[in-house]
Amino acid sequence: MSGSASVAHRRHVGLQQLEAISASTHTFLGPNKHLKLIRDEAAGASVLVSTCPRLLQRLELNCSVGQLLHETVQAQQKLFHSGTGALVFLAGVWSGVALECLNRGISVSDIKTAMSKALEVSLQVCKQSAVSVREVSCRRLKEHKPSPALKPDTEPVQCMDVDLRRTLKHSRHFSSAQTENTKTAVNDMTSIAEAVSHGCKTSMHLVLKACKLQSTEDAENSVLDVQKLVTCSIPGPSEERSCVLHGYVTLLSVQQASVVQSLQGQRLNIALVSGDLCETYRHVGFNRPANITHITDCVASVSLGERWVENALRILHEFGVGVVLVHGAADEKLKDRCSSVLVIEGVKSAVLKDFSSSTGAVPVSYITQLDERCVGRGVTVSRCEEHESVRIVSKNTSLVTAVITSSVPAKLQILEDEFWSCAHRLHQALKDGKLLHGSGVTEILCIHKLHQCQRTETENLVLELMAEAWMDYVSTLMLNSGSVASKAEAWTAIAHQRRRYEDGEPVLGDLSGVGVYDNMTVKSEAWRRALDLVLLVLQSDTEIITGGREGEDLYNELMYL
Repeated sequence: MSGSASVAHRRHVGLQQLEAISASTHTFLGPNKHLKLIRDEAAGASVLVSTCPRLLQRLELNCSVGQLLHETVQAQQKLFHSGTGALVFLAGVWSGVALECLNRGISVSDIKTAMSKALEVSLQVCKQSAVSVREVSCRRLKEHKPSPALKPDTEPVQCMDVDLRRTLKHSRHFSSAQTENTKTAVNDMTSIAEAVSHGCKTSMHLVLKACKLQSTEDAENSVLDVQKLVTCSIPGPSEERSCVLHGYVTLLSVQQASVVQSLQGQRLNIALVSGDLCETYRHVGFNRPANITHITDCVASVSLGERWVENALRILHEFGVGVVLVHGAADEKLKDRCSSVLVIEGVKSAVLKDFSSSTGAVPVSYITQLDERCVGRGVTVSRCEEHESVRIVSKNTSLVTAVITSSVPAKLQILEDEFWSCAHRLHQALKDGKLLHGSGVTEILCIHKLHQCQRTETENLVLELMAEAWMDYVSTLMLNSGSVASKAEAWTAIAHQRRRYEDGEPVLGDLSGVGVYDNMTVKSEAWRRALDLVLLVLQSDTEIITGGREGEDLYNELMYL
């Protein structure tokens, strides 16, 4: 290509930055994540992180590549709550592949073509090697042989299995003739949860309990509804006090405790506010008319805010409202004067939606819009003395709250993230209906296929480097999981596994031997996002360095990232 020499010998800063940032997250790959302590020098505070999203959120990423990586990771996290470790790792090692190709004088367009081919080969491996969740469940049930040494680990899941079966057996949806099908469904769910727990047994146990509570309402629903899950983090109690409760649970202030005490045991009316509960709030899109002077006959000593509080209290009492759930913030003066109304701030939209459907309440933007038809009915509140929290429940709700506790406040965020990761992995497994062999098995198959696939002379080096990148990924995964003592030992194990594939031996498990599985959709999307990011940075670097117009079509394609 024109200008290839200058590209090969000048610095591709973006790719180097991507490689460097990625290197800082390698300890997050695999089940045994090493915590990192991030210190904010300006605020003088420190925070523990164990995931890529949390690390990138705390780092000062001034470069544009860092921002691009952060946004890509956020998109993956928002959709799947999983796969970000693989995404960042691959973005880094594939940046190294691109840099090496440039140093060897390969053109940008040829690099793009070959790396894209390598990805498509890898994605094809995923499609061909995927196994159904039913097959995974049957395989794990056959291999499950409890031993005294493993009993402390296996016991919570077995107890969960018994509890869930008992609940479903007595559900109105099941007759005695359906008990066997119920037992099968419970065993399947438990086995699949074990397969995708990735070492987070305690968090997955909570997810299974949440699934049990949701199944009480609809036992025939085999897909965990993550939209009906919320978390409540409470510092102080030990981690063993974490639990799952039906309804909406949130922290309770000292002021609210007396209000809850007076409301317990009653069937209450509920109001839902979709914005802030204060006089100054205006909904999105509101434009205040210009050049208009408001003349009121109010007494000068009474402020507009005080009048609003009086009016809000009058409305709440007029319709007998006992509970108000507010999406945003609530006026402090209003909360201080609500002696018989429980006002809860910062409630997620999904929670408002659930209470709307289960109580008949209609969310309003302003409290002044509240009328008889907007008020919901049939809510009860109770105080959880052990956790200093309040639980709000309506009769028909399938909302479930996981109460996350820890005596180490710095761990709360880590435990909450772990719970959501487990919940989404189980949800995605049931949604996909398929799983991939984990612990590096699928990636070793990718290496095997890359060495097998037909290639042109130009593609030869690129595909070899992509295979080495997968080797780096699998060896790091094995090292972090503790299955090997060094990367050299990992490479030896990988070579042995590859020889087995070449001899035609079937894949019966993974390198760790414990039956770990990954979500097919999550893994595929993480790989795609990683390569899209690398190719975008590669093209941007090239245009900056050469000032040329080579690869304009490629650039336009990559802008979809």
